[in-house]
Amino acid sequence: MIKELIKDISYDKISLNQALTRAKLIAYKIDNDEFISWISRELNGYDDLDIIPEYRELYCDIVARVENPYSGTRLVPIDLTEFDRSIDGNLYKFNYTLSIFGVEQNLEAVKHSNEQHGYIDFPIEIVRDISKLVQQNNISAVSRKMQFSQLHNILSITKQRLLDTLLELNKAFPDLEDEYMNDDKKDTASQIITTNIYGNNASSNVGVGKDFTQGISNSYTEKVEQVLNDLRQLGVPNEDINELESIINNEPDKNKLGAKFLVWSSALMTKAVEKGIDVKVPEVLDAIQNLIV
Repeated sequence: MIKELIKDISYDKISLNQALTRAKLIAYKIDNDEFISWISRELNGYDDLDIIPEYRELYCDIVARVENPYSGTRLVPIDLTEFDRSIDGNLYKFNYTLSIFGVEQNLEAVKHSNEQHGYIDFPIEIVRDISKLVQQNNISAVSRKMQFSQLHNILSITKQRLLDTLLELNKAFPDLEDEYMNDDKKDTASQIITTNIYGNNASSNVGVGKDFTQGISNSYTEKVEQVLNDLRQLGVPNEDINELESIINNEPDKNKLGAKFLVWSSALMTKAVEKGIDVKVPEVLDAIQNLIV
């Protein structure tokens, strides 16, 4: 089973999605939760509370679609680095949580085109705030511009981590199908998987199990309460704090919170200037950033 899979992966006889699906059988055979968890996330996509592997952190440029009655529509780079730095934000990088099948499908769709970049649009409310920020009212869309080569990199690294793990498992357990996995052998398999999937310094319980997820959830709830209290001390009006709390409670997709926090912060800054509210804006932005890191 494992030898045939190694051969099929090495000679590109099967897709990575198929390879991971077959590897799941091996993960259950050796009864290793970390291997099962990693494979499942790569096959099904990563959830909001999952720890995202570093190879799925992508970098991008920001471009605006500018409408001009004379020259038509064109995409132009837009510099938000100062604003991004002021909020210690993540405008220029994001976590790619799509399943491996989704990554393969995206790349297949552009395989025969000359496109080198993909675009991920910001919500319209973000577009409005950015238009005000750069003082251009002819912007109809703002997007992250990413290179498709980064998606190839996700496939390549995932494939190599899977292959390295299978090769070492095969070396340690050449008769895996017939072997009985006692505790010592399970520990050996766990060390192999931890080293190849998560790195030498990884914790043996990274991202695995209900208790781990619950710990993150509790920790985040405590962080939210602390941030809301800090905002009150910084002079943020109660109505704005209540609005922020509502955003947090009503948005289950944590990846989308960063964009909504950006809208909220922008509106607060505008309100502070227009109405002369004594709000310590830099400290407020720092506090908000604690909710998206």
